[in-house]
Order: sequence, then C-alpha cells, then structure tokens
Amino acid sequence: MVAFRGLEKAREWPAMEAPDLEPPTADRARCRNCGAALFGRYCADCSQPADVHVPSTHEIVHEVLEGLTHSDSRLWRSLKCLWFHPGKLSQEFIAGRRASYLPPFRLYLVLSVIFFLLASLSHPHMKVVRLSDAADPANAPDAAESVCADVNFSLLKDHPALSARVRHACGAVIHDHGASLVDVALSALPKAMFIFLPLVALLHMLMYWRPRHRYAEHLIFFLHLHAFFFSAAILLLLSGEASDAWPVLKLPDDILSTVLFWSLPVYTLLAVRRVFREGWVKTGCKFAALLIVYAMVLNLTIIGVFAYAALRI
Repeated sequence: MVAFRGLEKAREWPAMEAPDLEPPTADRARCRNCGAALFGRYCADCSQPADVHVPSTHEIVHEVLEGLTHSDSRLWRSLKCLWFHPGKLSQEFIAGRRASYLPPFRLYLVLSVIFFLLASLSHPHMKVVRLSDAADPANAPDAAESVCADVNFSLLKDHPALSARVRHACGAVIHDHGASLVDVALSALPKAMFIFLPLVALLHMLMYWRPRHRYAEHLIFFLHLHAFFFSAAILLLLSGEASDAWPVLKLPDDILSTVLFWSLPVYTLLAVRRVFREGWVKTGCKFAALLIVYAMVLNLTIIGVFAYAALRI
C-alpha cells in the first residue's frame, strides 16, 4: 500500500528537463574565416583563433620570433643536441621522437638565414680581386676597359650578346675589386643550396643499398649536417668580427677557427656512423667517398653561382 502511494506521488512530480548547456547559436560569435559558431578561443572547424584583431608592432615582432624559433626552447634543445651529439637529432626524428625538437627544415632555415645575413653584413668593403697599381681603376680610369679587352672570349664569338654581358661583368669586377660579384653570389647561394642538398642526399643514398635507407632519411641527415655547418660558420663570423674590433682576441679567434675546421670532418664521420649504423670500416670507406662527391658537387655549385652572379651584375 505504501509503495502504491509512493508511485502515485512520483507520477505527480513534473518531469525534469535537461538543462540547456549551450545558448542558441544565433547569439554566439562566429569565426570570421569559415562562419562556424565559436565555443572557445579557437574555431572548432578551421582552428583559426577567435581573436583576430589587428596586431600591434610588439605583437608582430613577437609572432615573427615565435615563428622562427618557436619560442618554447625547442630551438635551444635542438642546438644542444645538434652540437654535442652528432647524428642524434636525425636519429630521433627518424625514430618518431620529434615533439622536443625543431623540424629539420625549420632548424636549417633559421641557421642559414642568420649565416647569410651576417655574411652580407661583414666586410662590406673587402677586395676579392687584387690588381696591380697599373691596372687599378683608382690609378687608371680606363684600366677596366683595357684589361677586359685583352681577355680572349673566342668561345663566345657566336654569341655576341653573351660576350657583351661577360665583358661588362669583367669591367664591373675590376672596377670594385669583385665586391658586387660577391654580393650577388651571396644572394644567390641560398637558392642554390636547395639544389645542392637534395642532389648530395641522392648521391649519398646510392652508397647505401644494403641496408637500404629511404631518400628522406638521407635528406634529413644532410639538413641537420648543414645546420651544424651553418652554426659553426656563424661562430666563425662573429669571432672574426670580434678579433677585428679587438686585436687582443686574435689568438682565441685563431684557436677557435682551427678547432672548428677540424671538427667538421670528425663530426660528419660520427654522425654518419650513428645515423646509418654500420661498422667503422664501412663507415670510413663511405665517408671518404662522401668527401670526394661532396667536394665535386660543391665546387660545381659554387662555379654555377658565380657564373650566374657574373651575368647578373
């Protein structure tokens, strides 16, 4: 009887409705990119931030620095691993442990941009071509024309336009001792590296048929290797500028230059062995072959860059 009365009272209670946890979408702000309703700081459909106000100058600078370095210490962790553990950065990326480090191309890009920027700013009045007093344009205004007129361009006799460009480049090089040639070459060299690196990685892959590695592994390895080269070159540029400003630093600069110069082949050998996991004998033989191939391709690249620069000045 008691249970029956309780059942009747339960029937008299009003049914509880589920609370409306979300206001109508008409009242919500919408993403300016895709028009979806916003439920937080980011759009759930396209991931654009909800706050899209016009940034201040401080915010723009911070965003640029964060885009380059990722501002979460991954750059410094990557540099530490790159410098003190040859080949480990490539090994970690290939193994899938990537969250703690910068991606290979971004690391390479950051260091290469810094290097070429410093290289373009250092020694702006250097003399690449040394001339005798008689041929120096400062002493003889017509020296450039006379010297270039004596050069034999017989190979270009069937190409008068190209011959004229080469003679013009010859005069420009003599006039400013090659400074303009180096400026144009430095601006073209970063672009040439995007041809040089994939080509060297392809040739290096041909040395590893058993066990075979994917081309991407070789490319990642050379991206990290050249990131180390660029970081070492940055130190050399900064050390050289410091020794020019303070002669007392000349001896430390010479010591640093010697150490870094000999560290490059040792670092490369250790990195190759760590990433591609072969014995010392096989690694040494392939390392010697790599040096020959690398030197040949690098020389051809530099010749091509300066030939391009000569036609552009």
